[in-house]
Amino acid sequence: MSSGRDGVTRRQLLAGGATGVAGASAGCLDRLQSLLGWRASGQTTLRIKTLPADTDPYALRLARAVGEWFQTAGVDARVVPTAEDELRRQILVNHQFDLFVGRMPDVPREPDALYSLLHSTGAQSPGWRNPFGYSNARVDDLLQRQRRVTGQERRDAVTTLQRTIARSQPFSILGFPETIRAVRTDRFTGWERADLDSPMGYLALEATPEAESSPRTLRIGTTYGQEIQNLNPLAVRYRDNTILTNLLYDPLGRAYDGDRIEPWLADRWSFERRDGELQATVRLRPNQRWHDGEPLTADDVAFTYEFVRDTSTPDSDSFVPVPRYHGQASLVESVRATDLRTVEFTFGDCSEQVARRALTVPVLPEHVWQQRRRPATLGGVDVGGEVTEALVTNNVPAVGSGPVAFEEQPSGVELVLGRFDEHFLHRTDAGEFPESMAGGLPFDRLVVRADVSDGIVVSSAADGTIDAAVNGIGVDSAEQIVGADELKLLTSPSNSYYVLGYNTRRTPLHNYQFRRVLGQLIDRGHLADEVFDGYATPAASPLAGTDWVPSDLEWDGDHPLLPFLGSDGQIESERARRAWGEAGYRYEGGNLVGR
Repeated sequence: MSSGRDGVTRRQLLAGGATGVAGASAGCLDRLQSLLGWRASGQTTLRIKTLPADTDPYALRLARAVGEWFQTAGVDARVVPTAEDELRRQILVNHQFDLFVGRMPDVPREPDALYSLLHSTGAQSPGWRNPFGYSNARVDDLLQRQRRVTGQERRDAVTTLQRTIARSQPFSILGFPETIRAVRTDRFTGWERADLDSPMGYLALEATPEAESSPRTLRIGTTYGQEIQNLNPLAVRYRDNTILTNLLYDPLGRAYDGDRIEPWLADRWSFERRDGELQATVRLRPNQRWHDGEPLTADDVAFTYEFVRDTSTPDSDSFVPVPRYHGQASLVESVRATDLRTVEFTFGDCSEQVARRALTVPVLPEHVWQQRRRPATLGGVDVGGEVTEALVTNNVPAVGSGPVAFEEQPSGVELVLGRFDEHFLHRTDAGEFPESMAGGLPFDRLVVRADVSDGIVVSSAADGTIDAAVNGIGVDSAEQIVGADELKLLTSPSNSYYVLGYNTRRTPLHNYQFRRVLGQLIDRGHLADEVFDGYATPAASPLAGTDWVPSDLEWDGDHPLLPFLGSDGQIESERARRAWGEAGYRYEGGNLVGR
């Protein structure tokens, strides 16, 4: 397809040092411009914050591509690479941003996962609880309704919800990247069946005779250094890394096959309606212990749900919930332990299908976390009592109940976990579970190593230093994996997607018509081909790839509601000008200057 005369070439699009898209420091001018939405000259200015290239394989390239498109459409768009801890503070805690490019948490593509992400009650909360400041009464109603109803009524509510989100654009989806991994098969096999984001995935691995030496050690590599340094399952994080915390902590239930939640730490449960209220009785597996030897009881479960709802001290004026699990915790009205192994839940106005999501919160030891209610700071900065120590502690050493336990952290780039023999997977007296789990984990030790470069992590797998490179591997390393005889390239779909997030608290981003035009300035198909090199799927809905997506939101070469204002990755400037005009904005000298 041909492009317009005013188009932007791919070379210009991906150029790292393009004029006007260089990094800029924050300061008084940044704050003034964010309030006004344009510079003194009148041109609309937007800063796009994101991670640097050595921290995320895609984010900076995506931000630069988006910035170039916005520049062509008259917006003074500037990309600001920001260190991960600082970006977390600016975006997820203090909401000091115009736009950001980042990867969303890896959560199931299930409608109720959108509740915490978009409900207006989370607009001023830290973490991934509505970081966009998005407020839409229609969306709030639909989020509540999909919790209450079942069957076709729920499907209709979720369909309308997706259409409303796609039209109002609290964020623009840039693509669902595939997870890329490099694995060896000389010491462990079964990688094709292994979902390494879940403890069940590790059960699919099989140790070869070469790995049967004592102790059997599985060695994996990642580029996510914080995954080794921070073992807090409640942490306010910019990138959502759950592989290790999923192994260290147990929830009451997990998704075994598909989306259905079944007992995990729980031995069994039953749901019933009493006096119009949905209630559940949960029975824990017998003889469970924490990694430090203390007994795990129903009191720990009751404490966990109370704590997740509010981590502050009883005498505090602040109410500090855990953003990461707010969606699940908000389903629970009350919880109490009736004996050492039995817990009774009362849920709000929701169906049993939705209520089961509440049982996926990691259970915490009360004797450890009760001491973490104090107000905290981030990088020495007081965040106004809205964050407690529970949300920012590194939690090293971690004390959980999962199938592996903390052994040591020899350095900031290595972590050693050991098989926890008291875990129910490794015992015969802990109740029933699927036969596929018999025998427990196929290793005695898990060693996790981190490096700043995915190329180095892949090289470590190729030379046998590690058994698999499992996290943070970008497309630039795919050819390296394919070219190594010792390695096998594995790819799998991811629930996590990249977004351009809009701070709807700020002018002009508070205007959904402005955001809609920005959404039309993004060629998502081009990003999938050029930035992700084909290892990603463009989408119009966060539920893409599921049967929840209606046919009119299915991807068919372009966004079905917000088609790209150009072709082949090139903006057609005249079409962009018309779109701005229809949205009520005007140009002066080729610059977008406001309404």
